[in-house]
Amino acid sequence: MAITPLFAAIFAVIYVALSASVIRHRFGKKVSMGNGEDKDLEKAVRIHGNFCEYVPFALLLMWFIEVLTFHSGFVFILGCVLLLARLAHVIGMRDPKNYLLFRQAGIIATFLVLLLCAGRLIWHYLPIM
Repeated sequence: MAITPLFAAIFAVIYVALSASVIRHRFGKKVSMGNGEDKDLEKAVRIHGNFCEYVPFALLLMWFIEVLTFHSGFVFILGCVLLLARLAHVIGMRDPKNYLLFRQAGIIATFLVLLLCAGRLIWHYLPIM
């Protein structure tokens, strides 16, 4: 059974929650474009944006691994790490004064997932000697 679609669904729920946070801030501050120089809105926009910048690419790489190598167990581990990483990153970005370590750990773990995916896919295409 494919694992990546499960994580795509979980990340879709998080994406909608982050989008709703941006919308709530926009309505509350009556700002339709940009951040209106409001720090809370700017933070919500960047949290959402950062999620959008990393998660789709990671999911795509995970899907490639699953389809090409049939390693669903490895993909499951990658998905769990990515999920924890992105949640930690959100916590760290929402309150960097108290949870900066969460943000740092979140981005490092996200990079780790991306690099592990890339490495596994490159290894898949190396000629066997």
